[in-house]
Amino acid sequence: MNKKNRKIRCRINYKHTLLELSVNRKDPCEVIRELISNSYDAKASVIEIYPLLQYEGFIFIDNGIGISSEKEVNGVTPIDAFFSIGLSTKTPGKSIGYKCQGSKLCFASGKFALITRCKEDNESCWSSVIIDNPRDTLDSEQDNIDVQEDMEPWLTLKNLLPQPDARTVGILDHLDQKYFQSHLETGSLILVKNLEIDNFSNYYGTDQKYPYIKSYIRFYTRHGDVRILNNERTGFRAIDAKNFKTSSPTYNDKCQLFIWNCRESKLEEIASGYPYIDKQDFIIPGMEDYSWKSPTEIKRLNSGRFYYRSAHVFKFDGITYCLVLAIDGNRRALEYYEDLDRQGKKKSGIGFSSQRGTFICSEGLKICSYNEIFNHSLLQDYMVLSDGKAMTHYLLMINGTFQLVTDRNSLSGTSIKTLRNEQFLVHIKSFLDRAWNDSKVFKELIQRIGSEVSESKTEVQVKQFNKVKTQILQRDYFHILDREVLKGKKFFVPSVGEEHGVGALYTLLAHLIPANSCYSNFWLRPLNFSGQGIDSLAAEFNDDTLKQELKGLEYKYTFSSDELFNHPLVVTDQIVCWKLDESVQDGNPVDDGDYVGEISFTNDLKGIGCEIINIQNRYGSCHNSNIKVVCLKDLIDKTFQCQWKKGLSSVVSQSSKKRPR
Repeated sequence: MNKKNRKIRCRINYKHTLLELSVNRKDPCEVIRELISNSYDAKASVIEIYPLLQYEGFIFIDNGIGISSEKEVNGVTPIDAFFSIGLSTKTPGKSIGYKCQGSKLCFASGKFALITRCKEDNESCWSSVIIDNPRDTLDSEQDNIDVQEDMEPWLTLKNLLPQPDARTVGILDHLDQKYFQSHLETGSLILVKNLEIDNFSNYYGTDQKYPYIKSYIRFYTRHGDVRILNNERTGFRAIDAKNFKTSSPTYNDKCQLFIWNCRESKLEEIASGYPYIDKQDFIIPGMEDYSWKSPTEIKRLNSGRFYYRSAHVFKFDGITYCLVLAIDGNRRALEYYEDLDRQGKKKSGIGFSSQRGTFICSEGLKICSYNEIFNHSLLQDYMVLSDGKAMTHYLLMINGTFQLVTDRNSLSGTSIKTLRNEQFLVHIKSFLDRAWNDSKVFKELIQRIGSEVSESKTEVQVKQFNKVKTQILQRDYFHILDREVLKGKKFFVPSVGEEHGVGALYTLLAHLIPANSCYSNFWLRPLNFSGQGIDSLAAEFNDDTLKQELKGLEYKYTFSSDELFNHPLVVTDQIVCWKLDESVQDGNPVDDGDYVGEISFTNDLKGIGCEIINIQNRYGSCHNSNIKVVCLKDLIDKTFQCQWKKGLSSVVSQSSKKRPR
């Protein structure tokens, strides 16, 4: 066979891809989010969700157009697309889900069933698909999915839920023959059992005071469309609500969603639209003097109940974007969102702080927080909005047709590129500028947060400065007794990290050495300090005319041979440290990454340090000079007549060590 003419068959491992899709969810209720999006795309006017606590699953019903097995769209029928990966009958910008992957979360289960009826197929009965262990049995290499005609889907449903207990009986009684014939002329029913979720009832139970799934639907799904402003209730302008309504073909505020209350055995409705807080009453009974205080009028900002609303539509690169700014003081927001966790108190399981700040939304669906948008220089006037102190007081929604990654929990690179585009950010800035000019509340919030953040940073710096001042006075110190100009002056011992403090002390005392000192050759005269490269260039002790070659000085608090030396050995003539590490022994290697030398305790440096000798690189090239390593503490003690004193910190430390246990 001629390998040059060989053809390669591109294949997909369906089971592996399905495994990745089904286990990479970020939330146990993501499957509900995806099914709600599908129902909206199917033009449903009613969605019903029935948690099956007995079977750790759910029944999901919508009265949309159904899932056709006859009519092809984009070269595939909807039912084939439902069970496929990467095939879709949907168009981006005209539907929510278009990758045909979100529904695959249903397959991370023990049993899956689909009952559907589609008017386009002109069928007189329903169709049903039942799959055991779908993640293990579905295979793209086989036609292993049977679609059956189903004349009595209510009986099929009962057979799928054997030996029902009290939690299930009420649901089956409700979903009887009459229900199918009167409520489900078209549409789809999806049943999932044994969903792979730990602590299933914590997420899907509806008998708690604050059910997680109800909050999840309001805050994270297509039913909680951020474009539905409900202006009469929330206080947004009617014109903005109208503009949002006409901004996109995916806008839908007519779909009703019901969830089965397990405790009361009945359906209860969840209102459509993101749960923006109701507009503020002019007077709150019993709080007449407090209700309308602006951000600068209240003592504690977190006690604020101030309020402001703004919304705007703009176009960029042919795509319509909606902006929503809803300001509600922290106290007001906490009171309204009573189901959200706060200050360590668990309620629904969704945290209050996770729902405040700036968010990116796609086709009305809130995707992810994006407070980093304020890092751009164009929005520097509003940078404080990314601070945690500000986020509890506001919501900023940026909605458009943003491309998402496969799991639809974060943005694609293309979307991030749009959000960083300066022309796009000009629209965001213009929107915020209008709010600044129009709203006393918004302006004062920005100013007060900015002031508090600045004061907080200053306060931290002041505290650190005062702490350092206190600590330095408690350090060990010494007096130099044989220099008249230095008598009575305290010299404090440097601390860890104060390499340039070592250099400053060395530089000061280098100018006070008597010419006849036997240690004068170890006191070079530093000419500069540098934060990069070699720390100082220095002259020989008695070279006032700088005729001799300058030396390279490096300062360290502790010199150790165990660590890689952080400057080239070939440009270093002397290392001045406060102390030598105990690990420094004769013959130890010193390595800078290119050159290696070895420690030598010579007679010349006995009592004040050591030398690095035999410096060469790994290719045999030698450096002819040696490097002196001088312990400044010992050098000072040898050069001058010193009196060393223990500071308070050392006394306290020694005292604590002596205390009996």
